Amino acid sequence: MKQKLNITLNSSVLYILAFLITTIIHELSHAFFGLLNNSEPVLYHNAVHHLSTDLLSVKQQVCIALAGPVASLLQGIIIGVVFLKTRKQGLLSLFLLWFSVLGFSNFLGYLMTGPIFKNGDIGKVFLLLNSPLILQIVVAFIGAAILVFIAYKLTTSFLNFSYQKKWVDTKQVRKNFSFHIIILPWLMGSFIVTLLYLPVVAIVSIIYPVMSGMIFIFPWQNAQRIENVKLLNDKKIGEISFLSIALLVLLIIVFRFVLAPGIPLY
Repeated sequence: MKQKLNITLNSSVLYILAFLITTIIHELSHAFFGLLNNSEPVLYHNAVHHLSTDLLSVKQQVCIALAGPVASLLQGIIIGVVFLKTRKQGLLSLFLLWFSVLGFSNFLGYLMTGPIFKNGDIGKVFLLLNSPLILQIVVAFIGAAILVFIAYKLTTSFLNFSYQKKWVDTKQVRKNFSFHIIILPWLMGSFIVTLLYLPVVAIVSIIYPVMSGMIFIFPWQNAQRIENVKLLNDKKIGEISFLSIALLVLLIIVFRFVLAPGIPLY
């Protein structure tokens, strides 16, 4: 039980690391394209304020709004490929898996919420382009379908981090292991990320940390159906990773005390 709890702690730390880095990359992309278009961007921990937007064309505003979601999509694809090539490497592979998944989740989540949250990235694009509501709904459903497909495919990837057969040899224990490596890290990680996201910039930025992880319920429940799980050879995943914790503390310091006050990039 202690080893499984250590896996939960490690997975939680890696989840938060991946989430915060995903956020920073996302916002940096907005800021970079804003800088290219002379919008006078100010980078914050979970947002970018553009001080000069009056002279921006619709095309420029669309490019700036799309920069973040597209960066997240590229993150999901590129890191996903790296994960597939380096799987079975314990904590590093688990971090890459979370990092890839959160990239996809960020992009697809924006597609899903575009028709509802007009201050979100895709919502802004729909508004700027005066997109028909039916198109917005179709895009949202496509995003949801792809995300569910990815979530189901995640089931085996997470189960493969088990290094003890007794954790995955029956339906109930597979579900229990998935709960420890997926659900608990999502719940604990979302709580901490939400606190780190304060103060509230936009309502979507606060509900996102929790709601984006709802999709993890699918691989957790689906774990019962997966048989013949390939066990991990690296047992270090069952030992507390103090390196990961130290990296997370350092990143939190940067996130809250460097980025949160705002950095003018003009």
